[in-house]
Amino acid sequence: MQFSEITKGTPDNVENTLEMFFSITDVLLAHGVDQWNYDYPDLETLTNDVVLGHNFVIRSENKIAASMVLNEKQDDQYKFVHWPQRSKKVLVIHRLGVHPEFQGHGLGKKMCLFAEEYAKEHGYNSIRLDAYAGNQISNAMYLKLGYTRANGYCFFRKKAIPFYCYEKAMKIV
Repeated sequence: MQFSEITKGTPDNVENTLEMFFSITDVLLAHGVDQWNYDYPDLETLTNDVVLGHNFVIRSENKIAASMVLNEKQDDQYKFVHWPQRSKKVLVIHRLGVHPEFQGHGLGKKMCLFAEEYAKEHGYNSIRLDAYAGNQISNAMYLKLGYTRANGYCFFRKKAIPFYCYEKAMKIV
């Protein structure tokens, strides 16, 4: 399989990105993981990510193989989490997903490593993210990549199961 380098998302691939998230949601729900639904992420959210220049994607031919958002926006609930770092300048990963057709090729890891390089190049002290506690695969990946689980949880979209919070310190180059 051929994959593109990671590039910024463009308006012409927003619908393809939404289709990717629908495919991911289908698979998650089939495995009893209620992480996302068909209302989130939505077209408006994904379009806004692209317009603001925060969306990054990997393509495989005409499909979006992986997508993530990088910005400084921390959910209000992050204020109540005891983060391992007392970072002043924080990069946050949002909506990291890999199309089911392309899972198992290391694309999630590749996206995270890209985020780390981006953070270092732009002077961020740490990266933060939240991951649905019911998604064992994504949680295992973040731990394997050296992220530390913070003391605290977030709850989104009336979910009974929390989202774990993770952080990784960056060594500025």
